[in-house]
Amino acid sequence: MRCRNHPDREAIATCQKFETGFCEECCECLNIDHCCECMDPKLYCKFRDQCLIWEMSRDRRKKEIEVG
Repeated sequence: MRCRNHPDREAIATCQKFETGFCEECCECLNIDHCCECMDPKLYCKFRDQCLIWEMSRDRRKKEIEVG
């Protein structure tokens, strides 16, 4: 699977609900709008309890609240 933002790169984290992926650069990025971010955070997702993308998104949102 390829990265959603960088199609030339291999994905290291994948969204099982939407079947899209994100590369290492996207997963390490701290910009919530352009990084490895949950694409549908307000609706139910049966994969959420095992989702790496959701956990990274949640950590970034917490850091943004602490800084802001």
